[in-house]
Amino acid sequence: MKRIGFVYDQAFSGLDYGSGHIMRGDRYERARREFDRLGILPALTEISPRHATEEELNLFHTREYISRVKSLNQTRGVPLGPDTPTFPGIFDVASLSVGASLTAADVLLKGDFAIAGNVCGGWHHAFENSARGFCIFNDIAVTARYLLKKGVEKILILDYDAHHGDGTQRAFYEDSRVLTISIHQDPTTLYPYQTGFSNERGRGKGTGFNFNCPMPPYAPDALWLKPFEAFLPEALNLFDPDFILLQMGVDGHCDCVISHLHVSLVGYQKASRFLTRWVREHDKKLLFLGGGGFVHPMLGRAWGIQLAEFAGISVPLN
Repeated sequence: MKRIGFVYDQAFSGLDYGSGHIMRGDRYERARREFDRLGILPALTEISPRHATEEELNLFHTREYISRVKSLNQTRGVPLGPDTPTFPGIFDVASLSVGASLTAADVLLKGDFAIAGNVCGGWHHAFENSARGFCIFNDIAVTARYLLKKGVEKILILDYDAHHGDGTQRAFYEDSRVLTISIHQDPTTLYPYQTGFSNERGRGKGTGFNFNCPMPPYAPDALWLKPFEAFLPEALNLFDPDFILLQMGVDGHCDCVISHLHVSLVGYQKASRFLTRWVREHDKKLLFLGGGGFVHPMLGRAWGIQLAEFAGISVPLN
């Protein structure tokens, strides 16, 4: 068994858009209880997060937007974006969520672990000046720029949430230091609708460093796993990233109600097994971030299956 860093705080429950909304703050503790049921908690070294500073948030977000979120910290219902309203404590918990991802980056940089992460992360829709798709601050973009500032030379952002990571693509579309790969449902059929097409390959210095792998609705494991067989091995070996930032959203699972993909627990197990093997064989770092998934207990099981692979332990798939 390999111990992995698990950045966690019960305060994550504050990320809650309210009764009846699909994004409820109890998802993290419910997932953690499922990790316990699967028997993987002994492999997780729990680490307390810190809040991201405004200067760190400004690595991606504009100062005006950061100030706006902060000023609305005690409001409810004021739109920060087209589909993301405020709730009391929104700045506090959003800055904690980003800080948790930065905490994971810090322990990896220190060399304490090869793999560490934050399930209350993966907010790939947020733009530099706007919340979108329930995402307030884009911790993926902030963390990647934080790592670059710390001297990391090359980063792969792999995102297999059911939705295209449009905010993350936007952040690095002209940056050759960051290779972004997104495997998601065909964006003509699912949010965000306007990005995530295979012809979006980057611009300027970033040309050739952005890849989208749109999947048709109802794509099963065999199709969803094709990039792991035909594309990712070569991309990893050619780009040779120092860090992999993984957005391991599981809203593409066949039981989830927010997409039409038909990925199973076996699919997520195989994907995470591939990444674990590559990271350990090449002595690299993997930073995992939770992303989507809104049905219980599926969320905890699908995240848990992946955490088990990172730790090198066997768990049941039922």
